[in-house]
Amino acid sequence: MNLKERFMNQLEGKTVDMTPVGCTTTYGMVDLMKKCGAERPLADTDAEAMTTLALAGELAGFEMVKAMGWDITPMSEAFGCGLGVPQIDLQYCIKVHPFAESLDGLDYPPDFLDRGRFPTYKKQFELLKKEVGDQKVIFGESEGAFTCAANLVGTENFMKWTFKRKKDVEKILDVTKQAMIDVINFAFENGADYYVMAEPTAGPALMSPRMFKKFVVPMLTDVVDRTNGPLVLHICGNTDMIIPLMCETGVKGLSIEEGANMKEAARIAHENGVRVFGNVATATTLFMGTPQEAYKESFAALENGTDFLCPGCGIAPGSPLENVLQLKKARDDYFK
Repeated sequence: MNLKERFMNQLEGKTVDMTPVGCTTTYGMVDLMKKCGAERPLADTDAEAMTTLALAGELAGFEMVKAMGWDITPMSEAFGCGLGVPQIDLQYCIKVHPFAESLDGLDYPPDFLDRGRFPTYKKQFELLKKEVGDQKVIFGESEGAFTCAANLVGTENFMKWTFKRKKDVEKILDVTKQAMIDVINFAFENGADYYVMAEPTAGPALMSPRMFKKFVVPMLTDVVDRTNGPLVLHICGNTDMIIPLMCETGVKGLSIEEGANMKEAARIAHENGVRVFGNVATATTLFMGTPQEAYKESFAALENGTDFLCPGCGIAPGSPLENVLQLKKARDDYFK
């Protein structure tokens, strides 16, 4: 059983010899960049550098390979959001919300996949497939349709609109949902084995479970129904209240942070045929903690039933490689 077979069997709920380990969000770590020689911001825009950094995940013990860059802004960028200037330790972020004042002109452009960095991603998929073959899984990732919609008008505006301008929310989501479907299918057509939708804006810290059920569940369910491969849904924060709703969307996997109860999330997910990724803390343990703390937390995630031992969110650029290596060490020790 090679690494890809182990991963896909685990995702399907089949028997495997040990839990896969890796990162299913972003891992643009400075330590990895220095070791492989592919540094940001070049690794944000150049297919060869992007590929080199993606493959360098092996130096961190990762058994899955990320395509599509080191941030969750590509769809928003293609819709016209202005981005900040990236640095080696600073990823792209949204600075300009093009439809904050008016939705006039908002539509889904026919050349969407020719915009922004999508042509670069297409080249990167080609390079990764040549290097990885069928030995490891390759995954694509971007912001989800709900987070993209919030980026277009501003998160504070968008959350207010879920109460006061519901038709406008639905109008924006209709557009970003179609983009999401096409981007995911683009990734699968170019070699992705699974796709991660990052929806930080849809978490309980910003919206209630009732509003999540109203706006997010039907939208994501439609995305799942109209895409051509397994999807993983990542939501930040304490997602305990919405784990059943996340499963209801039909995704194959949930990626959760340390704020969520892994044991309970795994129980609910498994009852629904869904697998769980996580949930070693990124902002605290991996970034500021000790290797011993990272090892202990990784071991605990395994004991609590994670199906894929991963950081709970994107790894902070300044995180020490030694901390991140504890995930694989803990996994290997757990299964000895």
